[in-house]
Amino acid sequence: MIIVLPGTKNAGEACARTVELVDLYPTIADLAGLTPPKNLEGTSLRPLLEHPDADWKLPAFSQVQRGGFPGHSVRTERWRYTEWDFGAKGAELYDHESDPQELRNLAGEPLYATTVAEMKALLKTVHHGPVKGGQADRVFIKALGVNIE
Repeated sequence: MIIVLPGTKNAGEACARTVELVDLYPTIADLAGLTPPKNLEGTSLRPLLEHPDADWKLPAFSQVQRGGFPGHSVRTERWRYTEWDFGAKGAELYDHESDPQELRNLAGEPLYATTVAEMKALLKTVHHGPVKGGQADRVFIKALGVNIE
């Protein structure tokens, strides 16, 4: 992600911190002097724009679909952990300090069991489990007066 503010003193300086796209709205609101809604996800990146080496411990979360099942990931500055189909189809753990190209999956190695448990717990703070779908859509469509039978 590249963000450059007009008149900033550290334009062109790289920041290695892990951020998410959901951080953009709170950042823009902060820079514009606005107060974002309380229930808004994300965190203003202003501290990193002003000081790229500032302390930042927030992880980034992502989700992809592989065939008929989801993959959920959590990324910290050092680690990326992914569960496929909530762990039913496997897990991956990569150490970006020693393996930035993610060539060696450490998830099944006993030496990394504690790291896997920590990353799994972090992932569960956002991706708790499968969500039953279909009912809300059917109710909404019926409320619009559309016959779906």
